[in-house]
Amino acid sequence: MTLSWLRFQNSNIQEKSRQTTKPLRQISINRRSNRVLYNVTISVDSLKYEEWLLFMREEHIPKIFSSLCFESYRICKILGEEAGGTAVAVQYVAYSTESFEKYNTEFAPRLQAEHQERFGTSAAAYRTTLEIIEEGHLVDDSVE
Repeated sequence: MTLSWLRFQNSNIQEKSRQTTKPLRQISINRRSNRVLYNVTISVDSLKYEEWLLFMREEHIPKIFSSLCFESYRICKILGEEAGGTAVAVQYVAYSTESFEKYNTEFAPRLQAEHQERFGTSAAAYRTTLEIIEEGHLVDDSVE
């Protein structure tokens, strides 16, 4: 490939991009440090999935939030097939490293034991702790 061909290709792509796409929107970036993403990946047996989801919504997550250590959560179904079950990631955002450590020492052992007692091997969990460095989202088009 020659350099002139690459320049032509790049200018051609840029021109097409200008003709067919909307203008780029603003991205709001949040660099609050010290927050923690606590990710719990659970492999739930297909026969127990609905019961497990109800338990999480009505019992487990409210108990986690009563610790006052987390600001938000999300439940995500992991795409793809898993033999005999559904893989789910439950993600909690702790206010700070200190908040997460408090949760992990004062609340997690009891709550994890309750989950294990209720579902055993039909909802096996794996936990990962991540430090949030930066996050962003698109700014609403109506805001200028």
